[in-house]
Amino acid sequence: MKNRTRRIALAGVVSVSVLGLALPAPAVGGFPVAGLVARQPVDAGLDLLFLANIDDDAGRCREQALTLVDQAEDREDANDDAFYKKRAELEAEPDQEKAKAEWAALVRSHRWEQNKTDRDLAECNDAADDIVDGAADEADLARFRVRPWAGAPDSATGRITVPAQDAGRIRLFVHRRGGSAPRGWEVVGPQTVLTAQELRHGVELAVEGREVVKDAAVWNGRTSVTLTVTADGRSDSARLGLRQAPVLMQLNTAPVQEVLRAATGEDDTYTEAFVKELDAALPAGGVHSPSRALDTKGDTWAQDIFEPAYSAVPGPDGRPHGMRILITSVNDDRRVAARTAFTELAGPDVAAVHITHVPDVNERSSYDSMGNLETVPPAPGMPHGRVITGGAGFTSGSAGPAAEMLTFLRAQGMQDPIVLDTSWLTVGHVDEFVQFLPAPRSRLGWRAVVADPHAGLALLRDVQKKGHGGDLLHGGLPALEWPYDGRIDQRTVDAFLADGQFTGTNERAAERIDANLAVLRSKTGLADTDIVRVPALYTARSMDHALLESEIRGLDDGPEKAAKEQQLASMRDAVAEIPGTVNGLVLNGGRYVAPKPYGPLVDGKDVFAEAITAAFRGTGYRVTYVDDLISPHISEGEIHCATNTLRDVFGAPARWWRER
Repeated sequence: MKNRTRRIALAGVVSVSVLGLALPAPAVGGFPVAGLVARQPVDAGLDLLFLANIDDDAGRCREQALTLVDQAEDREDANDDAFYKKRAELEAEPDQEKAKAEWAALVRSHRWEQNKTDRDLAECNDAADDIVDGAADEADLARFRVRPWAGAPDSATGRITVPAQDAGRIRLFVHRRGGSAPRGWEVVGPQTVLTAQELRHGVELAVEGREVVKDAAVWNGRTSVTLTVTADGRSDSARLGLRQAPVLMQLNTAPVQEVLRAATGEDDTYTEAFVKELDAALPAGGVHSPSRALDTKGDTWAQDIFEPAYSAVPGPDGRPHGMRILITSVNDDRRVAARTAFTELAGPDVAAVHITHVPDVNERSSYDSMGNLETVPPAPGMPHGRVITGGAGFTSGSAGPAAEMLTFLRAQGMQDPIVLDTSWLTVGHVDEFVQFLPAPRSRLGWRAVVADPHAGLALLRDVQKKGHGGDLLHGGLPALEWPYDGRIDQRTVDAFLADGQFTGTNERAAERIDANLAVLRSKTGLADTDIVRVPALYTARSMDHALLESEIRGLDDGPEKAAKEQQLASMRDAVAEIPGTVNGLVLNGGRYVAPKPYGPLVDGKDVFAEAITAAFRGTGYRVTYVDDLISPHISEGEIHCATNTLRDVFGAPARWWRER
């Protein structure tokens, strides 16, 4: 008896149809073995590519998700109460070394318990059961077949197997007409036997992935299926390599299909006015439906709760076939809001993924908001682009995004993440200083829009030279009610330029932005000609600054107050003073939605708006300004932070298999 494994190779492969590849039936010891046929276009390469079938084509999960989220509320509130009670006890513990160790364990166990619902939500999808739920679910299976062996004797039987370690990661189906299974697809298990009659006529099989690849050290998405045929006391086998499609982050240069935002609160007139202006700007950018409101449980930042991604394989016509995959944030502050990915968006052709994160006690959770995850578009040497995210510096081991999220991104093997330095920002997100927009006639087909504090300071000095230094920096402000009148810095241009903290914050910001650009040049091929610099101004007068200022006002004169005042004066971490242009919305057809800058007025014109418009015009874009001053700028975000987008991800860049 001979047992021999064969891998499909290009040599000798013959086409059995315009859709597939076939292995000619070999003869080993006079025993002809039926070959395995991958029903996939030739440009897919050697392995059969398959999807992690984690969408919800039958729409059975949403009601369950809503129930899970509703049931979690009281339990999680009780967990929080117990957590804060225990924290107070540890703060009073005389042995602080012991308290620190217990605190670290408490943080981890509390997060694990609070994320139970997220793990439960992620368990409901098409791959969670062994039923093919209709034609749409069937379309997400990767098909292959046993090539007919017309001369199979009556004793012939076949078995289909996968490596034991991968049995829980994929599911195989065999198609049997007239069977009781839905649409004829039966699960292949240890007891499944292909009969002689099936071998004579050929057998159709299919595979689905049961989860996305999260850690390449555990599983890299590659496996195989083996057909073993036994007849007349002899056996032989054929093997087909399988590869699960990676999860790729959505490119900001892809056409917008839908704009998402948080639902407005009751009587929130400022946000309602912002949404009205935003929606009015969408049709000119090729988006003909109003922005879609999501129930984020009061979380304003739709950009931060999940990152849109996708997964695709070659479809029957050669075009990409796949699904959107929404990667939810592991920032605990975003936990409840992120569940909208499961309760409102997941469904047919849309999946949501939860990445389990065990927190470090000293972590800066803001780095895990998804506004801190963007993707540089494709360029030479990086055909799928590269993810960028921010942290506390460029050195290995510096504080930054969750290790589990970085491991997940690297495991896809396509968009290796680059960690930039965002420690100089109060919020700490990359979307506060860089943006990418399509520019078809440019060198790379896209441009990077980058905040330029030096240019912002230069504009102010020019205003001063023209005799307008005594004017307000923020020209044309509307009437502001309390507390917003105190949150908008209503000093003159002269006062801002005389403020060493303000100018120092911008000089520092400019240095850090230049350092980040140096990293992008070295790792992505970005050149100066690919950069659109737009004037920006930052300030150290963040909400943290305001809280410390308020604390100081309540202190009596003395060493403690003096130390706090010194701390206040030394603050340089930055938030946008002029509403941040780069934190805008890229639409279709050369349209960009930017926050209204409210810069100084000279001859009735906003000098920042004029300069920003000119910068975008130079790359073929028209800018629409939307007033986000009270909502969301005053809360230390802008239009990009407050929105999310679903884009046409299944265009040419989705054909990742051509660039493996």
